[in-house]
Amino acid sequence: MPAETLPSDPAPQTQGTLPGFKFNLGHQETDRIIDEIEQVCKQVRQSAGESWMTADAAANIVCSNLGYEDQAELEDALKCQWGTFLESMPHLETKIQDDGSFAEGKLVFRMKPFQPLLDRKMFIKTFKINNRQDLWRICHKAPSAVLEIPEMEFEIGADAKRKIDSIYNHLASAIYNLSMHLSTLGSQLSEDHRNKIGATIEELNVLLDVEKPFTIMLHDRTGLSDIQPEDGVETQYGGAAEEDPIETEERKLEEMMFAISEEDEKDGGAEDMSRLTVTDVD
Repeated sequence: MPAETLPSDPAPQTQGTLPGFKFNLGHQETDRIIDEIEQVCKQVRQSAGESWMTADAAANIVCSNLGYEDQAELEDALKCQWGTFLESMPHLETKIQDDGSFAEGKLVFRMKPFQPLLDRKMFIKTFKINNRQDLWRICHKAPSAVLEIPEMEFEIGADAKRKIDSIYNHLASAIYNLSMHLSTLGSQLSEDHRNKIGATIEELNVLLDVEKPFTIMLHDRTGLSDIQPEDGVETQYGGAAEEDPIETEERKLEEMMFAISEEDEKDGGAEDMSRLTVTDVD
């Protein structure tokens, strides 16, 4: 990829303390790991409902699927302990297991349920980027949310999965995706189209240097997104929130699990899946 399409400083070393986050989210490998954890959580819910999973079992799966030699190498990529990483994720709940099972005393986790739809409103969160430190705010972009930079008339659209990353990396990913699009399909595009994409890449790179303030607007009709820390973030609420596609999928899964549970009860009693702990990897 041409050097001019890359962020001018892909890994700045001056990062602030982020309340609620105990580790560095400022590198792109984190996104891959978060996505893998979500897939693991989905598989657990499909097979064992609301049961908890040990952190050790999840680490083994993530290492196997993403090519890490062991948990130590995974932690080296994260720059923090695996347990700290899980405890810091805003969409996961964790605890030390105390049910008397052979997982007793171990860290376990599961996906948090969505906030009830009736308790949410759609909103637009606005944040002014005044310096490079502001780029290291954490932006939890819900699957249906859109991230807008009004000064450029530029949007990072919905991509069907939640993304938890620094604002810097949200923009750096957009630069990378546009650059790949230009490299892969450039010969099929008109000269005007190529020039416009190239100009957009250049403008985004300039924004990462924060030569002057610019605005981030997070549009979310599902009311699930967030920017942390919240100081300086203005929130304008709208009407009742819409159901997120992932939320719809999870609701249908819960309905299916409930139907299965009812059938089991008719057949002689069902086991409380929320008390189970997934500790082994097939």
